[in-house]
Amino acid sequence: MTNKVFFEKSLKLTKLTLYISGIQIKRSNNNRFVQKLFCYVFYFNFSFIYTDIIGECWWLLDAIVLGKNFLELSFSIPCILISVLGTVKAVFIFHHQDLLIKVVNKLRGIHPELDDEDIDEVQAKIVKDSVKLVNSVVSLMFYVCAPVTIAFPLVSIFKMISYYNQTGELKITFPYLVAYFFDPFTRERWPFVFLHHIWSTVIVAAYVFGSDTLFYALCTYIQMHFKILRHRFENMVKDSTEETRAQLVKNIVRHQELIELVNQVEILYSKSTLFNIVTSSVLICLSGFNITTLKDTSVIILFGTFLYMSLSQISLLCYFGDLLMNSSIQLTGGIYNSLWYETDQEIKKCILLIIIRTQKPCKLTAAKFADLNLSAFTTILSRSWSYFALLRTMYKE
Repeated sequence: MTNKVFFEKSLKLTKLTLYISGIQIKRSNNNRFVQKLFCYVFYFNFSFIYTDIIGECWWLLDAIVLGKNFLELSFSIPCILISVLGTVKAVFIFHHQDLLIKVVNKLRGIHPELDDEDIDEVQAKIVKDSVKLVNSVVSLMFYVCAPVTIAFPLVSIFKMISYYNQTGELKITFPYLVAYFFDPFTRERWPFVFLHHIWSTVIVAAYVFGSDTLFYALCTYIQMHFKILRHRFENMVKDSTEETRAQLVKNIVRHQELIELVNQVEILYSKSTLFNIVTSSVLICLSGFNITTLKDTSVIILFGTFLYMSLSQISLLCYFGDLLMNSSIQLTGGIYNSLWYETDQEIKKCILLIIIRTQKPCKLTAAKFADLNLSAFTTILSRSWSYFALLRTMYKE
């Protein structure tokens, strides 16, 4: 099995969930019918889910007008935010789908083969570790998103069963608080509305899982190439000046390619990342508030899984952004550790210019407002705790 097969396998689940969303990351042919079909799937899913989002917003406005307490409102707001967040992520990826395919094709094309004569043991280990990391984080995100996707519909059914066992009456409930222009609480309409909620949940999970795991994979493989490039810079000085110059040029070209890849990923995720950072504090805060305030076991289960997903999602987002940034900075150390002092003056001048460039990190940002790294994650946690403490104080009073 070639190493490129491992690359494809690591993206298999991500590709599947993006296909469900109506987004392609690989085009094997120029079949316009298939492309249009994916567009129709995306627009159908988008329209499908926004019937629920608009209905939730409608319910929320009615609840505010009717003066319902904050606990009831806090149950609906996180569901609206995560749904909008998922669609925002998907929309930006769909809008830049051609760029996305270009990035994935580029990474696929430059992915190292372990039997290549240029690949030594150090580089082979870097490749294997990177593929393993992608597989691990995709599995982790699956076990993060799956409980949330399953919990919301099941808890609603368990509530109905529990109420029926206690009273002998069938009280219809739904996973989400949605206002409709018709009465959904009839036995004839309930199954269709309930299935509508379930598919909306699946779509949101697919949006979040697909876009986020794709981000993690892109960051991991780009930082893998930065690490390989550092190793090659360390060993760029050869027996002859011509060989050294050829290796140096090859490294410079690869560095420029990686810089361009980072810039393209920035275009794909920059704006949705800003929205993610802004909403994460609210999601974490309200989830924690519902868990600690409401005594209903079903609510604790629901928002426990929700809090777990929110924390995992934003922490991994910041972690992989930090991983990519640090790997680009470490190129400077690799160049310095080489035998640059044994080269001629022309190559030394070139190496100096490369060192100056590598000291500027390649990084991903939230629409240029903030860098995506672990410092951003600590800021989000700090802000979430502040909001949580304020809410608890206001609620007690």
